Amino acid sequence: MQQLRDLAIRLAMGESIGDDLPMAAAHALTRGVDSPTLCELAGLSKGQPREAIDLFRQAMAELGWPVPDESVARLHLMRKAASDILAGRGDPEDLAHEIYWQACYSGLPELRAVGDRFLELYAGCDAMYDQPEGAVAAMKAAAQSFLRDHPA
Repeated sequence: MQQLRDLAIRLAMGESIGDDLPMAAAHALTRGVDSPTLCELAGLSKGQPREAIDLFRQAMAELGWPVPDESVARLHLMRKAASDILAGRGDPEDLAHEIYWQACYSGLPELRAVGDRFLELYAGCDAMYDQPEGAVAAMKAAAQSFLRDHPA
């Protein structure tokens, strides 16, 4: 199901994913994810991106995880980056920049302060902290605060 959710986020962000959807649906079916429209989507050929997107939207709604709008997708990506910072997955500076970037383009005014905080951490990582552990600790604290204040 995670692969389908990731594709839903990518679709919400305007990426061209139509040709990937039939195979993703087939993989989901083999993993036990099932809906009538997902079966129909798995049967499409690769050259039917518009039909695939329409069926994908319908299948995701049937599965209880409709394709979000762009601002919700950006919030999801911010939450994922914050979770990755806390889990130690990936470069904390890159993840802080990702949170900043998504906040800037989310269109949600309430995320502006979050974006500014992560930009400050990203930009000042080398200059503000004599030791990298301090920078990572500050990013983890900011990530934890963000996740607490913006639950899924």
